[in-house]
Amino acid sequence: MLALSLAALLTASPASAQSFSGSGTTVSSGTAPSTPDYYIVAPGDTLWDISRTFLGNPEYWPRLWSINDYITNPHWIYPGNRIVFRLGTDTEPPVVELEVAPPEEYRPKALSFEYAENECGPDVRFTGARDSDEYVATGFLADSDDVDIYGKVYKAKTRQYWLGEGNLLYLKLDDPDAFDCGDMLTIFRQTEKKVRDPRKHSTRYGSAYRVVGEARVVHRVDDIVAAVVRTSYSEIERGDLVGPLMPVAVELETGEPSGNLAGHIIGRPTDENHLVSIGETVFVNIGRADGARVGDTLWTVVQRDEAIDRDEEDESLPEQVTGRVVLVRVDEYTATGVIIDAARNIEVGNRLVQKVDNR
Repeated sequence: MLALSLAALLTASPASAQSFSGSGTTVSSGTAPSTPDYYIVAPGDTLWDISRTFLGNPEYWPRLWSINDYITNPHWIYPGNRIVFRLGTDTEPPVVELEVAPPEEYRPKALSFEYAENECGPDVRFTGARDSDEYVATGFLADSDDVDIYGKVYKAKTRQYWLGEGNLLYLKLDDPDAFDCGDMLTIFRQTEKKVRDPRKHSTRYGSAYRVVGEARVVHRVDDIVAAVVRTSYSEIERGDLVGPLMPVAVELETGEPSGNLAGHIIGRPTDENHLVSIGETVFVNIGRADGARVGDTLWTVVQRDEAIDRDEEDESLPEQVTGRVVLVRVDEYTATGVIIDAARNIEVGNRLVQKVDNR
């Protein structure tokens, strides 16, 4: 399906890559069918957006990802990566490829290692303070009985399967008369019913929810409430839950971790793989009962040889700092954080500390 659609699209318009409305760079040869046209990824681009633009339908992004199995996470495309469109021949089908090794000037810097000038001492980085900045945490942990659910996304005024900003939604709510034009609602979904401690599976922390967008009520007919998506944090789907407006952004100043808090990353609001990168939301098993407060920062640390110690830490090794997390929401026994620094992939189960051993 992807190959046929791509062939039809590019055959009809050899320079179609030039129609992209984003800020990335497009190059189109307009010559032989085997000559690749490519698009250089810009900040903010996603496979969802690129599929919608180039393939005419955002629903193709999982297929785009599936034919490129070396893309371990479909959301990890960075500015400077090149999306290449190859027309193909009668014997070789057309493909869409993500070139993960762009020219040096375009290579992403977000996950590169940062080495301290002083080569002596423990492996500590990410100690600098940051001025006030906004952090967006699109998830929360809660017991299912404590979550306010008004209803669900019933249908939409579009043929797209995945929905985003500007789309008109039709909501089925338990009490439609309670909503007036202009009311704001949060759209979210449950991604995991029982978040467990990765080290002690008998310890549970409630359910994981992912906030996918916000919508504004514009009309009501009988028991159907119409609402326009004002903000989308990821793809919205029919069947997603609708509830009261939930704050997902907080403005904070951040600094070097200071204190005695320690714990683990126990989950994340997405049901995709367990690798985490800068800007993503994580859940941690530290809360108010432990003395945690909004704005606290913690380092992520590992003690392992990553080639052979995949499933457990080697406590005989020194702690290595791999990233930094800021807490943006703190509950009694858990908290929600955002990854603000990372030197490598961060995983569910990684330790969190405010003091590094032998520092």
